[in-house]
Amino acid sequence: FGKLANLEFLKLDTCAFNGTLPPELAECQKLYFLDVNSNDLGGRIPTEFGKLGNMRTLGLANNDFIGGIPAELSQMAQLEKAYFQNTDLDGVMPQEICNLRDRGNQTVLEELIVPCDVECEIPTCCTRCS
Repeated sequence: FGKLANLEFLKLDTCAFNGTLPPELAECQKLYFLDVNSNDLGGRIPTEFGKLGNMRTLGLANNDFIGGIPAELSQMAQLEKAYFQNTDLDGVMPQEICNLRDRGNQTVLEELIVPCDVECEIPTCCTRCS
Protein backbone atom coordinates (compact mmCIF):
# COMPACT_ATOMS: atom_id res chain seq x y z
CA PHE A 1 0.00 0.00 0.00
CA GLY A 2 3.03 2.26 0.21
CA LYS A 3 2.71 2.90 -3.52
CA LEU A 4 -0.85 4.12 -2.92
CA ALA A 5 0.20 6.95 -0.61
CA ASN A 6 -1.82 9.47 -2.64
CA LEU A 7 -5.02 7.38 -2.70
CA GLU A 8 -7.93 9.56 -1.58
CA PHE A 9 -11.11 7.75 -2.70
CA LEU A 10 -11.73 4.00 -2.71
CA LYS A 11 -15.15 2.63 -3.64
CA LEU A 12 -15.26 -1.17 -3.74
CA ASP A 13 -18.86 -1.87 -2.75
CA THR A 14 -20.73 -4.93 -4.03
CA CYS A 15 -17.62 -6.61 -5.49
CA ALA A 16 -18.02 -10.00 -3.76
CA PHE A 17 -14.68 -9.53 -1.96
CA ASN A 18 -13.99 -11.89 0.92
CA GLY A 19 -11.29 -12.11 3.54
CA THR A 20 -10.33 -9.36 5.95
CA LEU A 21 -9.52 -5.68 5.63
CA PRO A 22 -5.75 -5.25 5.37
CA PRO A 23 -4.41 -3.09 8.21
CA GLU A 24 -1.85 -1.75 5.72
CA LEU A 25 -4.67 0.25 4.13
CA ALA A 26 -4.08 2.68 7.02
CA GLU A 27 -0.87 3.69 5.26
CA CYS A 28 -3.02 5.58 2.73
CA GLN A 29 -2.95 8.74 4.83
CA LYS A 30 -4.82 10.86 2.26
CA LEU A 31 -7.77 8.45 2.10
CA TYR A 32 -10.98 10.34 2.91
CA PHE A 33 -13.60 7.97 1.42
CA LEU A 34 -13.67 4.19 1.88
CA ASP A 35 -16.70 2.16 0.80
CA VAL A 36 -16.48 -1.62 1.02
CA ASN A 37 -20.20 -2.05 1.76
CA SER A 38 -21.99 -5.21 0.62
CA ASN A 39 -19.10 -7.63 0.25
CA ASP A 40 -18.21 -10.80 2.16
CA LEU A 41 -15.49 -9.26 4.31
CA GLY A 42 -15.04 -10.55 7.84
CA GLY A 43 -12.79 -10.55 10.86
CA ARG A 44 -12.19 -7.53 13.05
CA ILE A 45 -11.99 -3.93 11.93
CA PRO A 46 -8.27 -3.07 12.05
CA THR A 47 -7.40 -0.70 14.90
CA GLU A 48 -4.79 0.79 12.54
CA PHE A 49 -7.64 2.47 10.66
CA GLY A 50 -7.58 5.10 13.40
CA LYS A 51 -4.51 6.50 11.61
CA LEU A 52 -6.74 7.57 8.69
CA GLY A 53 -7.11 11.10 10.01
CA ASN A 54 -8.59 12.48 6.78
CA MET A 55 -11.42 9.92 6.65
CA ARG A 56 -14.82 11.53 6.10
CA THR A 57 -16.93 8.56 4.95
CA LEU A 58 -16.37 5.01 6.18
CA GLY A 59 -18.67 2.36 4.69
CA LEU A 60 -18.27 -1.11 6.19
CA ALA A 61 -21.95 -2.16 6.19
CA ASN A 62 -23.40 -5.44 4.92
CA ASN A 63 -20.32 -7.53 5.68
CA ASP A 64 -19.39 -10.18 8.24
CA PHE A 65 -17.21 -8.12 10.59
CA ILE A 66 -17.08 -9.38 14.18
CA GLY A 67 -16.11 -8.00 17.57
CA GLY A 68 -16.41 -4.44 18.76
CA ILE A 69 -15.98 -1.16 16.96
CA PRO A 70 -12.42 -0.06 17.81
CA ALA A 71 -12.07 3.07 19.94
CA GLU A 72 -9.09 4.00 17.74
CA LEU A 73 -11.53 5.04 15.01
CA SER A 74 -12.19 8.14 17.13
CA GLN A 75 -8.84 9.41 15.81
CA MET A 76 -10.66 9.96 12.49
CA ALA A 77 -11.27 13.56 13.55
CA GLN A 78 -12.86 14.52 10.20
CA LEU A 79 -15.29 11.57 10.11
CA GLU A 80 -18.75 12.67 8.94
CA LYS A 81 -20.46 9.37 8.05
CA ALA A 82 -19.83 5.84 9.34
CA TYR A 83 -21.84 2.81 8.30
CA PHE A 84 -21.51 -0.45 10.26
CA GLN A 85 -25.07 -1.83 9.92
CA ASN A 86 -25.89 -5.40 8.92
CA THR A 87 -22.64 -6.81 10.28
CA ASP A 88 -21.91 -9.14 13.20
CA LEU A 89 -20.35 -6.36 15.29
CA ASP A 90 -21.39 -6.19 18.93
CA GLY A 91 -20.37 -4.73 22.27
CA VAL A 92 -20.59 -1.14 23.43
CA MET A 93 -19.92 1.87 21.19
CA PRO A 94 -16.74 3.50 22.54
CA GLN A 95 -17.44 6.87 24.15
CA GLU A 96 -14.51 8.33 22.21
CA ILE A 97 -16.44 7.77 18.99
CA CYS A 98 -19.63 9.20 20.50
CA ASN A 99 -17.63 12.33 21.34
CA LEU A 100 -17.22 12.94 17.59
CA ARG A 101 -21.00 13.49 17.39
CA ASP A 102 -20.94 16.66 19.47
CA ARG A 103 -18.06 19.04 19.71
CA GLY A 104 -19.64 22.07 21.29
CA ASN A 105 -21.45 23.95 18.55
CA GLN A 106 -20.08 21.69 15.81
CA THR A 107 -21.32 18.26 14.85
CA VAL A 108 -18.62 16.39 12.97
CA LEU A 109 -19.98 12.86 12.82
CA GLU A 110 -23.40 13.48 11.27
CA GLU A 111 -24.38 9.87 10.57
CA LEU A 112 -23.40 6.81 12.61
CA ILE A 113 -25.40 3.66 11.80
CA VAL A 114 -24.61 0.46 13.69
CA PRO A 115 -26.02 -3.05 14.07
CA CYS A 116 -28.68 -3.21 16.78
CA ASP A 117 -26.40 -5.61 18.71
CA VAL A 118 -24.05 -2.69 19.41
CA GLU A 119 -25.01 -0.84 22.57
CA CYS A 120 -25.29 2.79 21.55
CA GLU A 121 -27.44 5.72 22.69
CA ILE A 122 -29.78 6.93 19.94
CA PRO A 123 -29.74 9.80 18.92
CA THR A 124 -27.03 11.25 21.18
CA CYS A 125 -24.35 8.90 19.83
CA CYS A 126 -25.66 6.65 17.05
CA THR A 127 -28.15 8.04 14.58
CA ARG A 128 -29.84 4.65 14.12
CA CYS A 129 -29.41 0.90 14.34
CA SER A 130 -30.20 -1.59 11.62
